Amino acid sequence: MLADYGHLNLPDLGSVATDAALHGKLALQGASEKLVVLAQAGGDITVDEFKQRLDTVAQEEQLGWLANIGRYFIGIFQKGGEVFAGFVTGIIPTLVVLMTAFYALTELVGEERVHGIARGAGRIALTRYTLLPVLSVFFLTNPMAYTFGAFLEEKHKPAFYDAAVSYVHPPLGLFPHINPGEYFVWGGVLVALQELERNGTVPNGYHIQMAIWYAIVGLVVILLKGMLTERITMIMARRQGVEL
Repeated sequence: MLADYGHLNLPDLGSVATDAALHGKLALQGASEKLVVLAQAGGDITVDEFKQRLDTVAQEEQLGWLANIGRYFIGIFQKGGEVFAGFVTGIIPTLVVLMTAFYALTELVGEERVHGIARGAGRIALTRYTLLPVLSVFFLTNPMAYTFGAFLEEKHKPAFYDAAVSYVHPPLGLFPHINPGEYFVWGGVLVALQELERNGTVPNGYHIQMAIWYAIVGLVVILLKGMLTERITMIMARRQGVEL
């Protein structure tokens, strides 16, 4: 056997020995793995079946990360579907009843009376940017609420719109009929708060307190925004020589 390698020099012989050792090591590793699989299978599989199983394991290892990505990706939408199903059986019927009730209340009170209250509320800044936006979003909802600005002077209309459009979200925890199309703004917070209540992190009923404070803080914010926007409107009109 050594005669067969007589024509090779010493470096070549070293390379051959190294390759042989490497192949031998790999063969031993492969053999050990095969023996483990065959032992687990109880010796009831053929060589072809073993090769097929080995190929399947290799494919699963290569595609496993893709399967995990797909599973987590679809899991997000499955969770969203569960939340939506909860809305369908919970908030949506309540929302329909609320909208019907408040539209009926508006008709009973009468549009003329509601408009008269709006004119009175628009006389001073304090009520113009607090009471008037609340009445508008409560009775007319979004986006019809902005029509209450017709009872104001031209110089007050931009500020009223800024206040009204900023208050179509804060009361959603108390009166979801105001802006049903964007209930998800409060709905996402509500789901998290209810989960914290179930875990005992916050006391029961905490989401109601949060809804009340959300509406109150919203009132303060729209008052400040209304007064600031009114001031900016006057400055811009004066710079451009426009009389409002």
